Amino acid sequence: MSLRHLALAGCLAASLVTPAAAQQVRELRLGSPWPSASTVHAALPVFAEAVERESKGAIKVRVYPDSQLGDIQSLINGVQLGTVDMTYLAIGNAGVLKGGAPLNVAYVPYLFKSKEGAEKVVNSPVFQELYDNLAKESGVRIFAVYGARSPRAVQNRVRPVTKPEDLKGLKIRIPPIEGIRIAFEKMGAKPVVLGLGDTYNAIERGQVDGHENGIDAAVGYKWYEVAKFFTPTDHIYETGAFYINEKLWQSLTKEEQEIFIKAAKEGGAAMTKAGEKVDAEGAKIFAENGVQVSQPDKAAFEAALTDVYKRLEGRVWPEGLVERIRAIPQ
Repeated sequence: MSLRHLALAGCLAASLVTPAAAQQVRELRLGSPWPSASTVHAALPVFAEAVERESKGAIKVRVYPDSQLGDIQSLINGVQLGTVDMTYLAIGNAGVLKGGAPLNVAYVPYLFKSKEGAEKVVNSPVFQELYDNLAKESGVRIFAVYGARSPRAVQNRVRPVTKPEDLKGLKIRIPPIEGIRIAFEKMGAKPVVLGLGDTYNAIERGQVDGHENGIDAAVGYKWYEVAKFFTPTDHIYETGAFYINEKLWQSLTKEEQEIFIKAAKEGGAAMTKAGEKVDAEGAKIFAENGVQVSQPDKAAFEAALTDVYKRLEGRVWPEGLVERIRAIPQ
């Protein structure tokens, strides 16, 4: 073969190899504090798979559950600094960030009427304003809010709870959300901020008497082994939120951003389905472990907490925000 033919063959080979070699696969890390066996985690493999599928392999998301990349606070800090690309938390966890405090409005007791209503409202233009402000102020963006958790409840190791006054004196684990703290203080409880992973041992040792969370967390963390009284108060409907570093988000094309949002919807739907299964199976799990489920006087709880938001309006979030949210059809 002549030198000319060899050169042509080399060029042809290069033209066949270069496109595949030139394609850069972007790998992102998503950290989660949730156990890999939890219903919340169910959203994340589906999200990662959808991103890779829709981007045709150009973007891969590696999921690190079980607090492998840190607890909630560490993950939020990591996303802000860019050492962690994404995380999947509650909306209220943004409250520790500059510009994030107004998102605590999602925890006004009995603001939402159902899982479906909550998901609709937190994806409304009213909440989008809050997400945009968070990104501007902190460098962390909530880009999608999908995946309904179990309605919030109260579980404790001391006694049945059917009305607000039954909580008097009980030390209840809560997240670091001011509205929840005020609500439980108003009902006479002693709220204690504590990490999810520390709650089991704290209940077992008597450092706290119980927790405020959903049946999904109670089953996932096996709190039913140490707290035998459960009350489904349904005072909060919480939706999972996908957080991302704002600079990273802005580096994505519009098409890639849409891929992420679409993938988040798929992941959220998987979480909701997994949660509904646990909700249905929870009664059986509780019965097998000697947990007494007490039906609450929800009207009494709602009446006791009806004006909690007024202590936060104009200070934690803008005046009139709660009324704007209540005006959204659910």
